[in-house]
Amino acid sequence: MNYKKKKMIIEGKTKKIFATNDPGVVIAENKDTITAFNNPKFTKQFGSKAVCATITTCRVFEIIEAAGIPTAYVRQLSETEIAMQKCQMIPLEIIARREAVGSFLKRNQQFERPDGQPPYRFHNLKIEFFLKTSYGIAVDFKGNKLFSGLTTEQDDPFIIDHHSSSWELRHPGKLIYSDESSLSRQINPEVIIESQYISKIEETTRMIFLLLEAAWAQQGFKLIDFKIEFGINANGTLVVADVIDNDSWRLKDEDGVELSKEAYRQGEQLSKVERKYALVTEKVKNFRIPKQCLVVWTGSVDDPALPVEDWEGFVAIEKIVCSGHKKTATALDNLEKLMAKYPEGGVIIAEVGLSNGLGPILSTHTNWPIISVPITAGSFPDDVFSSLRLPSEVPMATILSPKNAVSYAMNILAQKNPEIYMKQRYMIEARGENY
Repeated sequence: MNYKKKKMIIEGKTKKIFATNDPGVVIAENKDTITAFNNPKFTKQFGSKAVCATITTCRVFEIIEAAGIPTAYVRQLSETEIAMQKCQMIPLEIIARREAVGSFLKRNQQFERPDGQPPYRFHNLKIEFFLKTSYGIAVDFKGNKLFSGLTTEQDDPFIIDHHSSSWELRHPGKLIYSDESSLSRQINPEVIIESQYISKIEETTRMIFLLLEAAWAQQGFKLIDFKIEFGINANGTLVVADVIDNDSWRLKDEDGVELSKEAYRQGEQLSKVERKYALVTEKVKNFRIPKQCLVVWTGSVDDPALPVEDWEGFVAIEKIVCSGHKKTATALDNLEKLMAKYPEGGVIIAEVGLSNGLGPILSTHTNWPIISVPITAGSFPDDVFSSLRLPSEVPMATILSPKNAVSYAMNILAQKNPEIYMKQRYMIEARGENY
């Protein structure tokens, strides 16, 4: 559909929102404005800001959509305009943190590190909820005023426990439990968002951070933290909304140089900041989910099935039945066809019994990782040695547990696949305590 601008709905510091000829779609037009500290004197402009914000947001939303996470994104319309689903915006800002930096340290000074030491790194992402306010005024999800009177420093107050039945609000820049952080305000979360969405918001925030963490790692960059917002679309679906651009995160290169808006906050010249935004914009264009495969290769149709169902949709799953001993030429021909079909690579799990010729033969003729699962080792332990005692230049891993073999294969694929990294890392963090 050809979306056409109509009346402007709202104008913020960095973008304008317009109605369109489609009542379910709005146009977000980015501005060349950069801001900091909620202070007008730090509001500046540089000529490529709107273009950078638009391209970055669109490429980020596209990879989020490719990973199966619903967003309000429709498509990019121009260098500065994005078509988005019209949503009922939820007045919350959600921050995910891999490292203890920024305002988090103001609220949690126990995580401060001595000068020269790297910041504290969270094994499990730290998720924080903040109530969105503007000029000291808080509104519910319908736009009705809840309260007013906050100072500029108190805007966007921190919610101590977003899973509680009553949200206690605290100063976002003071020690959490100090007397001076108290705003003497509590609100019922139901006026902000239905309780059913709280856990989903946290889960989605974690998934998106992990997806982008991997995508940036492939570019040689490190994602430190980010801020996102959510809305409810016309179908009642919770979606990632607003924008996600270089203003939304802290991002560092391999040398620890800050590339995001944080560089502007730290006082860098605007011309240098503009060059960093341009670099990030170019790098984000490389975001993609590669086409890879997991190969389940057995020597017989009677061999048991590997537990790969949970990974269908995340990676192409190829199943091959061909004996390495009895049909060596056919096996190698199948291998060549796989490598031609998936130039971005894959992992082969050779599930065999008795003398394992399949795994060693394949590992000798490909640089794809080969994992051997000796399925008869439980009954005949000696069968495992044909997978362990290998000649030189025959690199192959041997794992007795089929489930662990699949998980190991996914860890390998995750090194260049942000979606698989997202799923694997989410499971790791969900089952482990923080430390």
